[in-house]
Amino acid sequence: MTRIDEPLLKEIEAELGKDGVWVAPALRKDVPPAQEARLEEAVVDAPTPTYVVLVELDHRDPLTSGDPDQLANTIRDDTGRSGIYVVPEARIADEPYRLDLVAYPEDSGLFTVSAVAGSEHPDDLGAQTLRALELLESGDADRLHDELNGIETGAETDTGSETGTVPTPAAPAGDDGSGSDVAGLLLAVLVLVVAVVGTVRHRRRFPATLPAPPSATGASFTLPPAVLSTVRAAEDRRNESRAQADVLALGEAIDAAELDPRRAASLAAWQAALDHYDVARRILDRDHSPADAVGATVLAGRGRSALAAAARGRGWSPSPGCYFNPLHEGTAAPVRWRDGDLTIRVPACAPCAGALEAGEEPSDVLDFVSEGRPAHYFRLDLGPWSTTGYGSLDPDLLGRLLDRRG
Repeated sequence: MTRIDEPLLKEIEAELGKDGVWVAPALRKDVPPAQEARLEEAVVDAPTPTYVVLVELDHRDPLTSGDPDQLANTIRDDTGRSGIYVVPEARIADEPYRLDLVAYPEDSGLFTVSAVAGSEHPDDLGAQTLRALELLESGDADRLHDELNGIETGAETDTGSETGTVPTPAAPAGDDGSGSDVAGLLLAVLVLVVAVVGTVRHRRRFPATLPAPPSATGASFTLPPAVLSTVRAAEDRRNESRAQADVLALGEAIDAAELDPRRAASLAAWQAALDHYDVARRILDRDHSPADAVGATVLAGRGRSALAAAARGRGWSPSPGCYFNPLHEGTAAPVRWRDGDLTIRVPACAPCAGALEAGEEPSDVLDFVSEGRPAHYFRLDLGPWSTTGYGSLDPDLLGRLLDRRG
């Protein structure tokens, strides 16, 4: 683990300005000089400005909280360098390496680059990073990711018909077919669930319907209720796991933080970090809903931001997240959105804003199941979560939550 303090941060920023690559001393054994030189060459040839920061992040680090996004945000804020930042995710013990690609402006589709590179070189950080840079240049990541997950990419699929249905396996010899029907249905459900989950980043929601295949004539495919329930339950479990991990990491970072009490500006930020952690922890420690788990993640993110500001002796105020999905990353900017007969301004991340500009609804709106069907969270009665847009419409999300708790 490498503790990133202000002097080291300046060293990283200076090195990135020279050749676009910085390797932590602790990782020199994994990324030898020859491999680092190849990374530098790949960065120079990259179609988009790209910066590689190879470091083992520590959740207890008050400057980054072990979050690659936080490190990338800090470097970008300090230097003004937009582009793609390649940073390893924090890992435990001998877990495989996994890269996080943080883009400015945001590009949520880069997760396929990380997924493919990680699957090909899970235990070789240097080779995985080099492969990620190659995929950024070639543009092959989406195709390779689909192949890894067994997803057909052509207009026609071997389904036995033009409607895209999954064929039922033939019954074995001597079987009357009753058992194979059940097995075939279970297999079809499993294949469909794996295909859907494999193509969506862990921070993305699942739609109730999927676009029709190219050979269909304007129809759409609706997930069967059992499949929809299975997919939603898996998504809820991922959100719950993320919330627990993020809140735990924030608590550990707070415990390890070293702050200068003489800096008055940092004291308010420090208190904000403590308050956000306390409320997030209380939410998760009681019976809570999937909407509460997402809220705890939002609070943990705000707490990390406040703690990072406190560590740098700065004041802090919350920044609005994306109204359409608070789990979206990147800066949110105000956009005009027509909701029925109303036209209002809401903050949106770059992909959601782009969809609105094209006259479309964002494809990744945060949904929860209500009365057996998915519904956009802001159309449900979720208290401050929905009325404030998880804080996107009201910066004092914590105050609204505390008011609700009385």
